[in-house]
Amino acid sequence: MARILVLNPNSSEKVTESIRRSVAGLAATTNHQLVFERLPEAPLGIESDADVAAVGPMVRARALIGDADAVVVACFSDPGVDATRAAVTEIPVIGVAEAGYYAALQFGRRFGVVSLGPSSIARHAVRIEGLGITARLAGDRSADLTVEESGDEGLSREKVIETGKALAGKDGADVIVLGCAGMGNQRPFLQQAIGVPVIDPVQAGVAAAISALNLEYLAKA
Repeated sequence: MARILVLNPNSSEKVTESIRRSVAGLAATTNHQLVFERLPEAPLGIESDADVAAVGPMVRARALIGDADAVVVACFSDPGVDATRAAVTEIPVIGVAEAGYYAALQFGRRFGVVSLGPSSIARHAVRIEGLGITARLAGDRSADLTVEESGDEGLSREKVIETGKALAGKDGADVIVLGCAGMGNQRPFLQQAIGVPVIDPVQAGVAAAISALNLEYLAKA
């Protein structure tokens, strides 16, 4: 049995619990152990470039402890992912945004992103450009939510569905990516409401980690 660390790089217990619930069904399909953690010293939500810069070294330091066979960085800004991969080369390090985008490309020609707010959209554009997939982006729209609110179904569901409908309708997206790790439990409701595939990036990231371990892409020394 391998150990997969699903790391919420903010300090929110609410978001961490939302992440845990969103992958409960996936966890039941594998013998690998999923361990969920947050970073108590990190901001409550990662909502700015300064937050991303601050938590990146924390993510790297946590991975360097070396008690996991794979690490899933469960924040849609992928903070510290590249630096952590460079420092921890013997195990898979999965960023959920990258995993979510790649999953979306398998289910549609053009994808849309449900984002928290305008600053998130700007960061996503940089990441999407860096991955070379800007031509496949139909649109990225703000649901006007905080990270904490994204994990509260009562507060966020209506806004997420409204934003998803605009992406699928006005922007022509034929697959939607949820642009925050805390939104995962909205996936089935949004998919039912708009009738196109909806990708939870945390589910995509955990699935990628499970596959990497099963197929032994990287073997921990």
